[in-house]
Amino acid sequence: MSERGTAKLLGMKQAPFQRMTPKWPPKVLKPFIGEVQSVKSNLVEVVANNSPYQGRNIVVYDSNFIESFIRGYALALANHKLKPNQMHIGDRCVILSISLIITALESAIKQACGLHSNIQKIAQQNYTNVIKLLKDFNFSCSIQGDIATKKDIAQFTNLPISTINYFLKTHNDT
Repeated sequence: MSERGTAKLLGMKQAPFQRMTPKWPPKVLKPFIGEVQSVKSNLVEVVANNSPYQGRNIVVYDSNFIESFIRGYALALANHKLKPNQMHIGDRCVILSISLIITALESAIKQACGLHSNIQKIAQQNYTNVIKLLKDFNFSCSIQGDIATKKDIAQFTNLPISTINYFLKTHNDT
């Protein structure tokens, strides 16, 4: 996965992600990631016809780093070890973990039954079904049609609306 793709997947801007990866792992995550070595990135040329980066060289990270990142933040969140400015990353990592688990299980079951499984389609379906997942955690939307207000989000996340406004302003492209 590319640096930009990894950062977007985790709900982070690319610049802070770039600043963090050379110092990997942060002290708060060390107990939760095991013996993962430093971040290894590779420069690769994008050949996919449907990619906006086709023909360009991009930085990519291996799955070991991405998995350690997701696992570390999710476990640190569960153990109440994250700083307030890291909580949103931990939340996103928990959602990603659940989505990846559901995707892996659904794909394995389909393959075991001899059915064709389109892993990319399954992953997109599971990841985009975040509203159902949030409802499982007692998130409720105050407007009919599963439309959440900032107040709904503030109550669920226990964050001030000013923090949500800042997040929305800085992530208006995603």
